[in-house]
Amino acid sequence: MNVEFINPFLHSITNILNTMATLNVEHGSISLKNHNTPLGDVTGIICMSSPQTQGTLAISFSAPVIIDITQRMLNEKVSAIDETVTDLVGELTNMVSGSAKRLLDEKGYDFDMATPEVFSGKDKVIAHQENTAVIIIPLKAESGDLFVEICFEKNAA
Repeated sequence: MNVEFINPFLHSITNILNTMATLNVEHGSISLKNHNTPLGDVTGIICMSSPQTQGTLAISFSAPVIIDITQRMLNEKVSAIDETVTDLVGELTNMVSGSAKRLLDEKGYDFDMATPEVFSGKDKVIAHQENTAVIIIPLKAESGDLFVEICFEKNAA
């Protein structure tokens, strides 16, 4: 996977959470993920493709952090993962991928994006590209953890 794909996604999620939820996050060490199960309680995933590459972005939130983000963004009390929370995860996934898409467009990548899928539970499978490395970036907020997973492969010539 081309490392120039990591920074646009990291910049996008950091900026969106800071701007939309007044939430600061710190990122941990980037590593390879060696399984396909989510690390959080609710996950949004979106497929992206361009003439040069195709891949997926997944954002997996622990329950405490996504409940905090929901309360901050919507200014309403939330106590559990419900339809409001899962809708927001889909919207956040869309915003992060859209923002990263704009940054990648500046580098010559013209991406098309699918509609995000959202699911709850750690017993699900995140369907990234087969036989392609998945990069995981852990993020820490004052209310909990979230994880950004990025997986891109070059298209066959």
